[in-house]
Amino acid sequence: MRGTSFGLYFLLPIASGFFFDFNQRNQHEGQHPQVSYEDKVLNSDCAEFLCPDTLACVKSAKDCPCPFPKSQLRCVLPDSHFVCISKPATHDKNLNAMYDDPVKGPQSKIKGLRDCGWVQDAYKGII
Repeated sequence: MRGTSFGLYFLLPIASGFFFDFNQRNQHEGQHPQVSYEDKVLNSDCAEFLCPDTLACVKSAKDCPCPFPKSQLRCVLPDSHFVCISKPATHDKNLNAMYDDPVKGPQSKIKGLRDCGWVQDAYKGII
């Protein structure tokens, strides 16, 4: 009995690997091959500037959007570069509405919250 248990112990991973591999092959039959990031960049029809994070076609690098605009603020730095930061977490509906506004949100500076005002201060070395 002990030898049988010992043999099953080694055969079980082989058998389960066969079934899982078989299942993976069936899942890939109907899918299209994924296009690599490099191919997306090289095959882009963008005649101006192609943003590296989002592959959005814009006039210049300073116009690139954040990859996750619903949850990020786009903070422009004094040197015209920008960084994308997570919107501050708050339960205040008015503050959330302000941060969701594409014009007011990036210009906000609320004491105690890490928003674009905080980023500006950090950039200037004030923090």
